[in-house]
Amino acid sequence: MTEKLNTKRLGEIAESDYLQLEELYAGLRALKGDVDLMHDDYVASGKPPVFDRVEAVYLRVNELFAGLERYLLPACDPDSAVAPVHGEDTLCRPQAEKDLA
Repeated sequence: MTEKLNTKRLGEIAESDYLQLEELYAGLRALKGDVDLMHDDYVASGKPPVFDRVEAVYLRVNELFAGLERYLLPACDPDSAVAPVHGEDTLCRPQAEKDLA
């Protein structure tokens, strides 16, 4: 019985991982489209991108990073589920690197 439950749970985790990866890929594809558009406009006109376009890219990157961090942080820092985290402390990196920061 436990073997069946473990197999079912592993299947659920794999499906969750796949859905997260699919969502991240779609977001990165949209981000690449935005950056390509800014690049092409700059090459064609020689003018830097307008602030609204840069802000849209900035917000999209923040959204993608926050979603990925929400998904990965419990694996990198199990205590994050109970302890508040702020700023740079939310990054998944070894404790030695956090001490250097």
